[in-house]
Amino acid sequence: MRPPQAVLSLSLIDGFLPTVFLALGVVALLWLGIAGRKLGLRTILVFAIVAAGSTALLYVLAEHIFLWWNASLPRTLYVYSALAVLGFQLAFRQVTAPGTPAVRRAAGVLAALALLGALACTVNLAYAQYPTVRSLLDPPSATDDPLPRPADAGADRPAASEQNWSPPPDMPGEGQVYRAEIPAAGSGYASHPALIYLPPAYLADPGAVSLPVLVLIHGQPGSPNDWLVSGRIAEMMDGFAARHAGLAPVVVMPDASNDSNPDWPLCLDTSVSDSATYLARDLPAWVQQQLGAGTAGARQWAVAGYSFGGTCAVQLAANHPDVYPTFLDIAGENEPTDAEGHQALLDTYFGGDERAFAEQNAVDRFRRMSFPELAGIVVVGREDKVYAPEGRQVYEAARAAGADVQLQELPGGHSWQVWRAGLENNLDWLSRRLGILDP
Repeated sequence: MRPPQAVLSLSLIDGFLPTVFLALGVVALLWLGIAGRKLGLRTILVFAIVAAGSTALLYVLAEHIFLWWNASLPRTLYVYSALAVLGFQLAFRQVTAPGTPAVRRAAGVLAALALLGALACTVNLAYAQYPTVRSLLDPPSATDDPLPRPADAGADRPAASEQNWSPPPDMPGEGQVYRAEIPAAGSGYASHPALIYLPPAYLADPGAVSLPVLVLIHGQPGSPNDWLVSGRIAEMMDGFAARHAGLAPVVVMPDASNDSNPDWPLCLDTSVSDSATYLARDLPAWVQQQLGAGTAGARQWAVAGYSFGGTCAVQLAANHPDVYPTFLDIAGENEPTDAEGHQALLDTYFGGDERAFAEQNAVDRFRRMSFPELAGIVVVGREDKVYAPEGRQVYEAARAAGADVQLQELPGGHSWQVWRAGLENNLDWLSRRLGILDP
């Protein structure tokens, strides 16, 4: 049975619910500490050493050996992890000690669950991966239904905009997200299915002709589904469409992992895969043919992304400004990176050739060439100590190359607090560039 709508709409990143989870975790840890005082100082000290040691081991494994994340975890999460491990040890002793009454055993189990909930809550607060209860328990999903046929994009009908579009009375109130395979006709790029948002004006009968296209690229680790669940892209675009007579860009969210390749493809053409050709040639050709969108020229196309996807957006714009003259880089890096270092990146993707890398790297291209036709926005998080300085470097390089570029700073770190707002705050700018709204 599904929870009530009022429960599903509760926030997991602000309001009373996170406060409750954190408070229960604090109470559980205090109770376990008080209940375990009979264990003796030596045992408590051993538990503390185990908690600190296991957390230090987690840090070394995650950030120096296996390199599980491209960016360091917030240091506060390691502190919370150590406290949770300490609490779990106390709870285990409480539950397994001989002669412990059943009530106290049950209380120990509940305390451990409270600690687990508090730890999960602190991780979610750091990244805002699940903004609401709905996103966790009843996340939005895409349909596998066949894509609808596009509106007739006859030569005598201009691309849809607020100036020339009149919605029919039975236009749907919401858009729809579809799952579809985008073939790699020219690149041979291996890919999971893409997600495609079609706005109400597209789904209308008759539908809007030649809507613009926004290509959204996810982060690493991640998948197109992150835009759907954590980014709430359908909700965001439906809200925009409701303010503009059902008009919104067609949003294409491709798989940027190269079918979960251990060596992600960087949105460049490398020895690993020709992902740039896929994203800049195969994808646009398929979208124009199958969806009838983005057929009125390059000004109808934009690319955006967060973190790894933000880096991709800049790479694609710098290497293919004829396809993506508009970009939105949300918390991206100043260049593609490999967790094992720059030389490892060169060896894996470019046969060790620094010049081959510089030929495609956006910042290097900005230094060598002029890009007066390019327009973009670089968004950084005010508390993002790693990616914010790199984003500013991208902005400065693009500006020096003649691009019409802006730098925006938002409150937050390397999380969905910045990533989602970075897109939503700039939908009007994007839509003016793409031709839906008046310039």
